[in-house]
Amino acid sequence: MSNVLTSEITWDADIEGVDATFVSRRIDRQGRHLPVVIFDGDDTLWATEHLYDDARKSAADVVESAGLPRNEWWREQLDVDVKNVSRFGLSAERFPTSCVEAYRNVAARNGAETQSDIADRVWRAGASVFEAKAPVNAAAQGVMRKLRPEFRLVLLTQGDPRVQRKRVNDSGLAELFDEILIVARKSPAVLAAILDELSIPHNRCWMVGNSVPSDINPAVAVGMRAIWIDAHVWQHERREDLVAGEGVTIASNLKDVPSIIA
Repeated sequence: MSNVLTSEITWDADIEGVDATFVSRRIDRQGRHLPVVIFDGDDTLWATEHLYDDARKSAADVVESAGLPRNEWWREQLDVDVKNVSRFGLSAERFPTSCVEAYRNVAARNGAETQSDIADRVWRAGASVFEAKAPVNAAAQGVMRKLRPEFRLVLLTQGDPRVQRKRVNDSGLAELFDEILIVARKSPAVLAAILDELSIPHNRCWMVGNSVPSDINPAVAVGMRAIWIDAHVWQHERREDLVAGEGVTIASNLKDVPSIIA
């Protein structure tokens, strides 16, 4: 099969109704009529949640070195980080900000003054998550190569564009996708706009992801079929119950996706 790879381009707001940036590595190949499989990135094709856990542990070490209770800070950070989604969305600023705000809150409750050098170290520990390389699921490349002859493959990942570009590049999977989209936030409207742009009936499309509110429920809402891969995720991704139905399949591992679709 002959593929013609174009250079990486920036495509801003070209899809009507999608409020986001869009970075695409487009592959011009025959088969535009093929059904579509849309993959999530974080914690589906590559693991990221443990990177946040590691960064949180490093920040907790700093807090503990300042004489404050580690476990109290940990619980506070988790709570603050979920609340800060309303302020920062999925930007790279949110997580380290939540680390510092949790430090300040715990210090105040324990009658300690906030120290600027400790706050700076906590911030740096939190921000380190965005420099770490996310390990790719061992099954990812094989799954995509199995599907590629019969499906158009799309990567739809949400979050800070700089962070997501790094994770896409680090993954080594970019050349296997027909389209790569980085959006600020997934939603039924975003999925519908993307599918309409691809000119494909919604019921000929699959969504594969680990997040119920970001991947699976939006897919069901627009008439797609969906495969949910349960994974270690933060509390924000547990905010909705799974919408059960004939169009949803639960998989224990990414490697099961081709057989489920077949």
